[in-house]
Amino acid sequence: MLNEEKIRQMTELALLKKSKGEQMFEIDNYFKEDYVGKHMLRSFFVYTVCFALVVVLAILYNLENLMSSMNPIGLLSVIYILIYVLGLLRFEIITYRFFSKKYDEAQKDLKIYNDRLNYFEKKFDNKDKLQNNGG
Repeated sequence: MLNEEKIRQMTELALLKKSKGEQMFEIDNYFKEDYVGKHMLRSFFVYTVCFALVVVLAILYNLENLMSSMNPIGLLSVIYILIYVLGLLRFEIITYRFFSKKYDEAQKDLKIYNDRLNYFEKKFDNKDKLQNNGG
């Protein structure tokens, strides 16, 4: 005979694993500092490449004005460096907060999943053993 409660519990576990499983299990392979650090390093490179492209486009757009002025590189480079550093700091703070929160949520979901799985195993393994021994 089919146990409807067992089927319902198994379905809930399968849906939880399907909806959040890939993220939960990937994050579970890392410590929080490693996971967040990996994404901060990636965001550093992405930001740097994007900023370099914007600077190149700005220089090419203003190339005629830069060539005609007396000291085009001095003040302009200080401004670009300042914008880069401030933007990078802001971008890294946002990245840290985002992935730290994502890690915490995934750990919480993984704990719920594991608790439900343990509950399921205890409850239905004991029932199955009793039915097999008693029948």
